[in-house]
Amino acid sequence: MKVVGPQELEALIAAADVDVVDVREPNEWATGHIPVARHVPLATVKANPAAALPRDNVVFVCAKGGRSAAAAEVAEKHGLKEVYSLDGGTHAWLAARLPLTVPSAPTRAPAAPIASTTGSAASAAAQPPTKEPELDAIVGKNLREQRTRVGLSLDELAGRAGVSRTLLGQIELGRTVPSIGVTWRISQALGVPFSALLSTTHGGELQVLHAADAKKLHSADGRFVSRALFPFGEPHAAEFYELWLAGHGREDADAHKPGTRENLVVTAGRLKLVVGPDTVLLEAGDAVLFSADVPHSYVNAGAEPCVMYLVMTYDEAARRE
Repeated sequence: MKVVGPQELEALIAAADVDVVDVREPNEWATGHIPVARHVPLATVKANPAAALPRDNVVFVCAKGGRSAAAAEVAEKHGLKEVYSLDGGTHAWLAARLPLTVPSAPTRAPAAPIASTTGSAASAAAQPPTKEPELDAIVGKNLREQRTRVGLSLDELAGRAGVSRTLLGQIELGRTVPSIGVTWRISQALGVPFSALLSTTHGGELQVLHAADAKKLHSADGRFVSRALFPFGEPHAAEFYELWLAGHGREDADAHKPGTRENLVVTAGRLKLVVGPDTVLLEAGDAVLFSADVPHSYVNAGAEPCVMYLVMTYDEAARRE
């Protein structure tokens, strides 16, 4: 067994066809996993290694490294030769500021019709509902289009955004949803608004954004969640978001384009907002307006989650760039 660190694993993923196996429990997997990993709990690996480990060159991942080392021992006894364990697990991966993918909730099955219909109404009812594309597919398509528009290669964009080429490739292929921080860095490197990477084409008809179908972006540690409360389409002069910050959570945001402003209201919990050299404390019901073209941070110093609603506006000239 070979023990590797986060950067070594990132290099292995980029350079070789490795099988990354996450051996944590389902509730842990649901909080976020390494983008290319597949989920096989340790008990399953031990119970049936032949089925769980179909090929060599496998990297095991858990929360801190103990269970992955145990899985590696099982793999070696099973006869595999190239076996790795991630030192420090997903905790170390996050500490290295590498992204996790948060699995989407299962799609709810449509309710059965309660009454028969006839004619055109029956035909319409018989058609399956149009399914919105998943967020990974939306971001991947938009990233590819925006990158092509400005004429950047994956390597060039990776250098500008400060993220790995491997991760950009996974995003473009629709295999992972980037964290909020990574999405911001990519949008800044491309010179487009944040929402440009999340947009889909809609007409001008009435649109209902059901909470159960919401497309959410998560921070790398899963403790900060952003949900858009406006329909994506062409870049907007204003964007409306619901934000959720876990107890004792923190999210650091890079400076946005010049002229960008945020209007934030706290509806539950407490928030410490740091904007450049200034710090303000906000209680439920408090609102604040600030220029977001400087680095800023959302900090929850309490144990209870903090819920916020944010309206972001862009300078018109910067928005047209």
